Amino acid sequence: MRGTIFISCGQFTEAEKRLGKQISTMVTSLTGLTPFFAESVQDLNGLDANILEALRNCVAFITVLHPRGEIRRPDGPMLVRASIWIEQEIAIATYVRRVEKRSLPIIAFKHKSVGLEGIRSLLHLNPIEFTDESEVLAALPERLAEWRSLRSSGIELQLTSKVHRQEGGHAIRWLETVLVNETNAPIEKYDLEVRLPSSILKHWNHTYPSEVPSSVPALRCFRFNQQDSAQ
Repeated sequence: MRGTIFISCGQFTEAEKRLGKQISTMVTSLTGLTPFFAESVQDLNGLDANILEALRNCVAFITVLHPRGEIRRPDGPMLVRASIWIEQEIAIATYVRRVEKRSLPIIAFKHKSVGLEGIRSLLHLNPIEFTDESEVLAALPERLAEWRSLRSSGIELQLTSKVHRQEGGHAIRWLETVLVNETNAPIEKYDLEVRLPSSILKHWNHTYPSEVPSSVPALRCFRFNQQDSAQ
């Protein structure tokens, strides 16, 4: 199952949007994983339905902190602040790692002008500093190479062939399908379709309850969902 890499990158300027899309393309080509980069306006509906869900389920996290202007703290020093959206997404990713105890690799980039504040002051992100977006794209491929083996976060489909008994001088096998869910969220609905070559089922001529019509004569099709498992 393909995992998702969450891309937390600014969308205020055209250069930032372009960078997010370029990172997405790079993620796909170098890792085979699915990039998530929210290009639409970040309203409450989008936050609830898309961003938080993607943060909860991602297998890795890329963040790029661009400057958003200067502020003066009550104690005097001037600070260049990053996007509040990016800071919040970093905080949520930290929650996933620290509280949910999930492995979540992170690659962080920070514009040289951006100061340290908020939860980032407690983390060891070791961000790569940049002054131009091209530096991000130049540094990213080497880091992404380490993520090629990442799988879907805590969710995996396992198929195992097991010998059930011996009959007529050959082994009768079961194909065991197991959906492993190591996340904190239950999987309430799912559909699983398995297609097997008809030739390996030549000893079975009848139709099973889980078997459905196949559009390919050489294949037999079996379909399961959460209701079948409950039975």
